[in-house]
Amino acid sequence: MHINWNTCVNLSPYEDEEMNAALLDKIRAATDDDLLAAFLHHAEGRVALETYQQFDKLCMQLEAERDHARRLSDYSETPLGLDFWHAHYRLHRSLKELLGQAEAAVDTAADVWRTLREATVHDDLSSRFRQQAPDSPSPLEEIGPLRHLLAPLQQQLKSVLDEHRARMHELALQEAELLAFAASNDSISLEQFDAMTPLELEQSTADLAERDGYTLLQRQGKAGDQGADVIALTPDGRKIVFQCKHRRRGKPVGAQDTHTLNGTARPEHNGDIVVLVTNSTFTKPARAFAAKHRIHLLHGELLQRWATWGVPLLTVLREDPADADATT
Repeated sequence: MHINWNTCVNLSPYEDEEMNAALLDKIRAATDDDLLAAFLHHAEGRVALETYQQFDKLCMQLEAERDHARRLSDYSETPLGLDFWHAHYRLHRSLKELLGQAEAAVDTAADVWRTLREATVHDDLSSRFRQQAPDSPSPLEEIGPLRHLLAPLQQQLKSVLDEHRARMHELALQEAELLAFAASNDSISLEQFDAMTPLELEQSTADLAERDGYTLLQRQGKAGDQGADVIALTPDGRKIVFQCKHRRRGKPVGAQDTHTLNGTARPEHNGDIVVLVTNSTFTKPARAFAAKHRIHLLHGELLQRWATWGVPLLTVLREDPADADATT
């Protein structure tokens, strides 16, 4: 074959003359088909290697983002700690899913490259490229779908990160409002509830209901109140029946109180929403009975969200129609 010796590519000189002679013999024996086949095979390898490197880079980026996400604070002591946790969890889950797809692509590209490397030594390249209908498809056929997958995965990663940043910003603004309320005179801490008398707990519950914009029908309990200490009407016409139980620390509210409230709140007072408020906790039987009969137990963190941080009661109880619409 004819070789253009004006090329800028130089033959590597070897000290051993026989090596140089053997190499020149191979070059002289090469046909145009041989050289083109070698070039095409080399190009296939470069495409496979390039695809591998692109997905490997994406994997490293995803791993870096996962490491960063693991160091995010859980904000467990903040008003919206659970919301922050859910946002971080969604980020972790999305990154894990994307990483799984990227790692599978890396493995596929690596397998293709290794197969092509083996063919460099063992296959008759010119014969392979001359075949009109090869017995088996080229290993490079698996690279095509991967190259179509790369851009969508990169876009999904960007979307996941953008969504998480936007959610963090939204929660930070909401939490700033809650903390500002907690610093105001309208906030009531759990420690303040512990220091109250039973009557003061009822009055505070009534004040908080008024703060939320409810109309008070009954401000405190009295003889013959049939289990209702505070009764309030929401702007959309729903009646909330509260029973308040003040307990010294360590003494939980038992199931008997939930039984009593269940027997009167709806049958006697026509309550739409029934709430049992305490500064303490509830026994396991009380919690089980309340869950069965749709009685809201307002204490601990839930009471803190309502009274200390100023979150509206219906939002705390997940009875706000707007919240229900947002989850459907």
